[in-house]
Amino acid sequence: MAMKKAILIACFAAVAGASPALAQRWGQSGFPREGVCFFKDPNFRGDYFCARSGENITAVSEGMNDKISSMRVFGDTEVTVFRDVRFSGKSSRFDYDVNNLKAEGWNDLISSFRVRRTSGGGRPGGGYGRPTEDPDRIVRRAYQDILGREPDASGLRTYRSRILDDNWTEAQVREDLRRSPEFRERGSMTVARAQEIVRRAYLSVLNREPDPGSQPFVDRVMRDRWTQQDVERELRKSSEYRRRQ
Repeated sequence: MAMKKAILIACFAAVAGASPALAQRWGQSGFPREGVCFFKDPNFRGDYFCARSGENITAVSEGMNDKISSMRVFGDTEVTVFRDVRFSGKSSRFDYDVNNLKAEGWNDLISSFRVRRTSGGGRPGGGYGRPTEDPDRIVRRAYQDILGREPDASGLRTYRSRILDDNWTEAQVREDLRRSPEFRERGSMTVARAQEIVRRAYLSVLNREPDPGSQPFVDRVMRDRWTQQDVERELRKSSEYRRRQ
């Protein structure tokens, strides 16, 4: 009897630990002092829901599963997101805001997550912390998100040094990129620039120059602000790419 009672208590504790998922609904108001808020649209817009530090959500409830496009992290918090339910599949860890999860390869892909408190210095209003990861990945992510391209060798070298030698955070890398002439010019996409983005994607994925069939990609770059990464992702779905493997 005692053994059965102990099992029931353990099961109740496990369910209680995951129960906040049942309470998550788009449109929840108020931000936590420590925790995370997930937004339906990029740039922290649209409906959202939040979770406090210590909550482990085994399955994002129906209506929100695979529909998260940005997130804000509050206080000394670290979030681990998973591609599949019950903390399985591909995962990534963040302790900083992400205004567009597409740049991280996570747009509309989060199915479960863990939220825990860290021992950092605190970010009361949310914001970028210094992630403990490869500096090159940080720089590439910032370039893709801000400039829509891979970093050149010089830029990669410069910002890697800033991170390792000067303790720059990801926020500082991004802010510096936003002050660049390239970012200021990026507001007006031209056909020539769109064609060059598509050309780089073709060379990277298919190892050839684009043909007339590449025009739909040029249109998507112009109309939907597709990045080189977006074009490359679609090219990897092509039969030509699969035949090369």
